[in-house]
This record gives sequence, C-alpha cells and structure tokens, in this order.
Amino acid sequence: MTAYPKLFSEWRIRHTTVPNRVVFAPTCPTWVADPTEGIFTDQAVAYYEERARSGLGMIIIGGTIIHKEALYSELNFPGLWDDAQVEGLARVAEAVQRHGTRLVTQLLHPGLRAMNVVNKDPAYDHDAEWWHVAPSQVPPGEYPNAPMPKEIEHHEIAEMIEAYGSAARRAFEAGLDGVEFHMAHGYLPWQFLSPLYNHRTDDWGGSYENRLRFSLEALASIRAAAGDDKFVGYRINSASFWPGDLEMDDVKQIVTDLDERSDIDYVNISAGVHHSFIHTPMTYEPGWERGYTKAVKEVTKTPVLLVGRITHPGVAEDILQADEADAILLARQLFADEHWVQKVREGREDDIRRCVAANYCWRSVISGGRVQCVYNPVVGRERQWGEGSLSAVAAGRKALVIGGGPAGLEYARIAAARGHEVVVVEREAETGGHVRWHAQLPKRSEYGQIAVWLAAQAAGNGAVIRTGENVDEDNLDALLAAEQPDHVVVATGSHYRRDGWQGQTAQPLPGWETGNCVSWVDVATGAVEPSGSVIVIDDLQDAMAPLTAVKLANAGCDTKLVTRWPMIGMETIPEVYYLWVRQHLYEAGVEVLPDLFVKEIRGDAVDFLNVYVNDITSTLPADWVVMATGRQSDNDLYHALRRRGVSTEMIGDAIAPRTTYEAVFEGHRQARKL
Repeated sequence: MTAYPKLFSEWRIRHTTVPNRVVFAPTCPTWVADPTEGIFTDQAVAYYEERARSGLGMIIIGGTIIHKEALYSELNFPGLWDDAQVEGLARVAEAVQRHGTRLVTQLLHPGLRAMNVVNKDPAYDHDAEWWHVAPSQVPPGEYPNAPMPKEIEHHEIAEMIEAYGSAARRAFEAGLDGVEFHMAHGYLPWQFLSPLYNHRTDDWGGSYENRLRFSLEALASIRAAAGDDKFVGYRINSASFWPGDLEMDDVKQIVTDLDERSDIDYVNISAGVHHSFIHTPMTYEPGWERGYTKAVKEVTKTPVLLVGRITHPGVAEDILQADEADAILLARQLFADEHWVQKVREGREDDIRRCVAANYCWRSVISGGRVQCVYNPVVGRERQWGEGSLSAVAAGRKALVIGGGPAGLEYARIAAARGHEVVVVEREAETGGHVRWHAQLPKRSEYGQIAVWLAAQAAGNGAVIRTGENVDEDNLDALLAAEQPDHVVVATGSHYRRDGWQGQTAQPLPGWETGNCVSWVDVATGAVEPSGSVIVIDDLQDAMAPLTAVKLANAGCDTKLVTRWPMIGMETIPEVYYLWVRQHLYEAGVEVLPDLFVKEIRGDAVDFLNVYVNDITSTLPADWVVMATGRQSDNDLYHALRRRGVSTEMIGDAIAPRTTYEAVFEGHRQARKL
C-alpha cells in the first residue's frame, strides 16, 4: 500500500492510459551534437531512459524546434523540421516506452525570442536568414537592445502552421504517444495571443478572435497529423508577471475556447515570460502554482498538469487529493534526482536528492552547454555513470578524507557505496564548507540542503564523519598513525581573504590593516557582528556580497555595496537570481555604488577612485569593511603528505577555488577511481 495513492494512480489522456501521475516536465533537451542538425544522440537515449526506468508515468521532451529558421540561439535543442531527425527521437521513444512510460514532445517556435547566433557563423549556411519572425515588430523586453523581429507575412504564417503539423507527423512516425503545443513563456503562439506583442490590424491581430486564430489553426494542423489515436496537449501560462500581458482571466477564456473549438486532450499550466518566474528561486513555496491550476480546472474538462518547485511527494499528493491538478510535473527535481519516483515508491523519501533551486541547470544551458545540476554529477553522464555503473570493489581500501565540504562528502558517499572504508575529518563543528556559509545568508537557507543530503548519504553508506577535529602539520603524523589509511584525500577547500586581494591589482587593498576588515563569510557565519557604517566590497558579482549587505542592513547597519564593475550581481543573471537579489537590496535600503575601486582604507574611512576617470575620487565612512573579493586554496596538507610519500590527492577548491558544481563532480569522479 503506497503512502501516495493518488500520485501513483492510473489516469487517461484521450485513449492512452498513463500508469501514474508523475510527469517529467518539458525541460531543455540539450542532447544533440549540433543544434543546426537537431538530431538526438546516444546521450539523449540514456538521459531519458534513466528517468523512465525509475517509473515515471510520462515524459514530455522540452522545446523541439519545428522550423530550421527558428533556432533558439546556440542552445543544443532537437528539431523536427526534417525527416532525418526522426530516427534519433525514435530511439528515445523505444528506450522510454519499454519501461511503461508514455512519451510526448513539445513543439516550439520561439518567435521573437529566437536568436540568430548560429546562422551568422561563417561556417554555417550562407543562405540562412539573419532575422526571426514575430506577429509584429516588438522586441523582447527582458534584455537591452534585443534584436527586432521581422513582422511575419501571411504566406509565412501558413508555412509555420504547416510546420507544426509536419513536426507532429514526424513525432508520431518516431512512435511517440502524443505531442504538446508550446504556447507559453512568450513564444510565438503566445505572441499572437497577447496584445503586448501582437499589434497587427489584419485577420491575425486586433480582436481577441483574430489573436486566437493562429493557435486554433496550428492545433488543427497538429490534430490532422495525430489522427484520433494519438493525443495532443498544450502548455500555456497562467500568468506572465509582465505589465500589459495576458493574465489569469484572459487565460481562462483562452482555455475555455480551445476546449470548445480544438480537439485537445490536456492543458499544461506554467507561469512567467521572464525566466525569473519560469525558474523560480529557492524561497518560493513548493506547489506555488496550485491556485492557478485550480482556477483553470474550473473551466476545462481536460486533465490539467501542474508544475512549481515540488520536491516532496507529500506536497504532490496533497494537490492531487484537493483536485487542484490531475498530474504533477517535476522539472528541476528530476535533474537533481533521476530516481525520485523509485525512492518514493520504496518509502525512501529521506534519500531524495532535493532540488535546491540553485538554477545551475539554466546557467549551463543559457551558456550554450548541456543541462547540469549543481550537485548531481550524473546528469548528462548517464551512459557512463547511470544506474548499475557504481561497481563494488573486490577488496576495500581505507580512505581518509580531510575536509567535510561538498567535495569531501561526495567522495565519501561514493567511495563508501563501493565498499571502501571511509573516515571524514572536518575542522568545523558542522560539515558543509562553503555550502553552509552560503546557506546562512538571507533567502539562501535552502542551499544548505546540499550539505545535509551529502552528509546523510555518506554516513548511510558507512562513512564515519568526525567534526570539530582540526588537522595541521603538527598533528598530521599522529592522525596517520592512528588511522593507517591507504589513501588520503585533501578536500580542505579555500578561504576568502579579508584583505581585499583581487585580480585588478593582484594585491591586498592599500591600508586594509588599519580598518575593521573582514570577509563576507565572517558576517554570514556570525563570527563578527558589524555595526554602524559598513561598506561591502563586491569584486565577485555573485549573490554573496549583495545578500551579505542585506543581512547587515536588516541588522540596522548603514550599508553601502560598492563594486568596481558597472553593476552588481552579473554572475546571478545566468541563474535568473538578479531580479530577486536586486529586489532584496531595495527592500533592505542598501545603497549600490558601481564604478568605484578602493584607493586606500584609512581606519574608519575609505577613499575610492572612479575606475574610468581616476581623478574623480570620493570618501565614505566605514566602521567596518566587508570583503567579497578573492579567495585562495587551502592545500598545505596535500604538500605535507606528498613530502611524506603518502598516497594522496586533492579535490574541489583545494585544487582551485570554484563552485559547488565542480567540487561535487570531482569528489564523485575521483571516488569512482579508488
């Protein structure tokens, strides 16, 4: 008897029975060798089969491009504009369906959000167009100087409608169970629907009826390809969170009309045009979109699918039992843990690697790479590291891991799972390293779940974790004598310098020793409690300096955030956290001062110069100066071990300071080699 009866109950889409109500949401399907060809690779097969094997009811492959002139920049998305693309998709279908999982693909035309980076490559087709089409000449509003689209002509509209039908035909030739018409997130169908984007005065714009026409005709084209046997769904926004765009009442009318006038089988509800709402932050409540799906269910008789930061099956079951949705979409959660369904079925909820909404997944995609997860290194490596690949050793060795941050904990988790004896020694009272530091900042506590999960899993696999035990040159020999390890792993991380050392001068900031200078880590962990006037120096451009400034302002400090860069938080943009970071700064009353570099710290004052016009100077009072500047590796123990001839290696920040992603990856990879 399952604890989640509704979640694991069968349901039907048209004539198709779906074995349960857990659905892999349409997410970036970055598993092609070349975006200009759009053909799925062997890695695509392994990626989707790994998730189907866990017992998913259905998988919806995300953004599949329907037309060659609609490439989504250099993103590695598949296509269905050519018959040559059918075979790769068919191999995915065969792999997924043999586990009883239903397979759908989402048909995408980005419209004005297409980008022509690939088309301009001199090695690409010289006849490729360097523009993209949209209902009207309206640029996307989410970034500056966005490329202006061409207003689509009547014959091109007919071509796109036919392209949707042709793409659907190819999907069904590949053996898929259904297709999904992507009309959410500000893409081409939404652009026709919304008066924000559609300024036409012909039969395709103006009135609501005219704006709805493109979706009706595209869905009719898709249904003609599907026939009666296959099912057709669509994804639509509940709300766009953009002034002047369609909102809930508009969407309810659209859903009602599509029910009556199109032969559709389900509706998939999402939210947001700006990616800050599509990939919501870790502060959002699990299942936060349930009110939207409940409203849509009031006006449709078709199944309604819900997405929205769900990581725990209890939340999913509650939503289903309340009849606020008919199925639950997991997106980022199935990057974080591809075996979510299996663990839930087996009652192992505590073993779920929960998504912490760090959004490293989107960062990796928008940078032109593959989907990755900040602490699941198996993503994209399922062929090599998927289920069953973690081989047990014939004769275990003893590994001593010095450092209980993300690299050391992941090493311990994997090495212990393989049958090695593992002892982790951590200097601090708690494990986690930089993950724990980050989690102690405002709005960031969820990030600490990474360390909690890694430590619990390592211990569960048999690793011994000792905290509050410092290791240095003086007691290293005694530790080696006591533990007698076969191999020592140095995972001692790195430290943020409190002297303002950075790459501009490769020197500490002048006069740092005269002031109350500390690192942001000192503030986050409570090692110091600044008061009065505080200047936070941000050289890193991640979320740490801004959130440290918020913490200080909330504690009553007169806080200024100063950077030599033209803005703050540039590194938060690919993770779509910039909007939220900026919001927190405004709400806390933090003053942001760009373009300034420290000329000299003079006790309780700091002199700055303008980085563009050095003669322009200013002075600010500073009872405390908080540095979010350079960091350097702590690896003296590694060199001490090498001098002793001990079998040893470094992993994570002890090699070079980077992010959680690299730390966990290296811990995982190296533990597989022991």
